[in-house]
Amino acid sequence: MERVPGWAAILAAAALGAGIGAAVAAGGHAQYKAEAEVVVQAKGGPGIVRPLLPNLRELATSSILAGNVDSTLRLPGSPDSLRKRLHASVAPGSQVIVLSVTDRHRDRARQIAQEAAVVFAQLVQARFRTPALKAAVLDPAHVVSHRGRHFGRDALLGAAIGLALALAALLALRRAPVAAPTDEKLAARERQLQERIALVTKRERELAKRAGGLAKRERALQAREDEARRDEAAPSKPRPEPAPAAEPVPEPTPAPAAPEPAPLQRRGGAWNLNDLERLVAAKQDAPAERMEEWRTYVFFLRDHAGIDGELPSSFDPLVEDVFADLVQAG
Repeated sequence: MERVPGWAAILAAAALGAGIGAAVAAGGHAQYKAEAEVVVQAKGGPGIVRPLLPNLRELATSSILAGNVDSTLRLPGSPDSLRKRLHASVAPGSQVIVLSVTDRHRDRARQIAQEAAVVFAQLVQARFRTPALKAAVLDPAHVVSHRGRHFGRDALLGAAIGLALALAALLALRRAPVAAPTDEKLAARERQLQERIALVTKRERELAKRAGGLAKRERALQAREDEARRDEAAPSKPRPEPAPAAEPVPEPTPAPAAPEPAPLQRRGGAWNLNDLERLVAAKQDAPAERMEEWRTYVFFLRDHAGIDGELPSSFDPLVEDVFADLVQAG
């Protein structure tokens, strides 16, 4: 057999690497990133909004926002997958929330970002009533970046990798002398091959024998379990009645069932955040969206509660509105 020249093998490896790189690029997908900006304002000025920016950013990527956007645009996939592609950040030194989303289609990325900004502005005004916040779309959605398929770059990278591997293999072959196999070596290799075949056959027989033993044990175990079930299902023999005791022992009175937690009332004329938090934790049968809304407001109110959990009277309308299912207005 004629040997392939070294340079021909190198060129073949480079061509193969270029082909693999082009195939990888063809299998990829283009990604478009769109952004929209929403400004949040309050009557008290920036000092009222800045402490709430972390909560506003969490609201911008919440499941409620993703579900509303998905139901409006009827996007492919689930709202959870859309939520993973939504991102929100706060512009440095401002009250602007930047919402961004990535998608494989340019127009759909812009539509999702615009709808997310509109829904976010509505949620801000609906959720943040004390203090009252207002949000408006500052900059409409637009595409800011595009990551497409790079056929040329991936093909060149694959060609370079194939060239490097071919050169390394060629150098290794030149350093190691190739000796022509003799008849004795061929015979030795055939004997080794036959021994390996016999060894594999022996192991397969042993495995088959073990498998048969395990199957037999499993059948015996199943038979014992069936017999135990039949014994349990069979009616038990009547036992002789014991002799009457000298004095009857009164049966213990069953403990009364724990009543459900009553609606929370004001303590000392004010609402207490600790009591609200306990009621939220005990309300396990509430919908997931309602539980997430309660926990968000509990987290927000923690910054305004006193050491003992007492809330200022200015938060009474907010507590009675948001926690209406848990509290009882006084």
